[in-house]
Amino acid sequence: MEKRVSRVENYVVRSAIVTASVSLSTGTPTTLLAGDTDYLLDLVQIYFANNSGAATTVTLMDDGTSLHTFNIPVVTVEGVLYDFTVPWPQSTKGGRWYLDMPDITGTTIDVKALFIKREK
Repeated sequence: MEKRVSRVENYVVRSAIVTASVSLSTGTPTTLLAGDTDYLLDLVQIYFANNSGAATTVTLMDDGTSLHTFNIPVVTVEGVLYDFTVPWPQSTKGGRWYLDMPDITGTTIDVKALFIKREK
């Protein structure tokens, strides 16, 4: 008997997708995505592009709580993309997603992110 392996793909209705983008250049927390009081906005994908010759870190925060620190390499043509097979859940409806980085003169990090809306 032939053994078959199937792969389940996750699809999301287009109206449930939210995008966000921001540029970081100072050591001040910056809002990536403002909250939505009707939905939880779970992080599915995040992309970083560093335009400088200095590697750095970027910290992801959910309503002020640090969740993860990403290492961002020096200038790369393609940038760095993180896909989350299981979406990173937002802690509360109406909360904000923030990003922060050290204050490094002449460094700007461009960030793009993809979120999905969830009601529960």
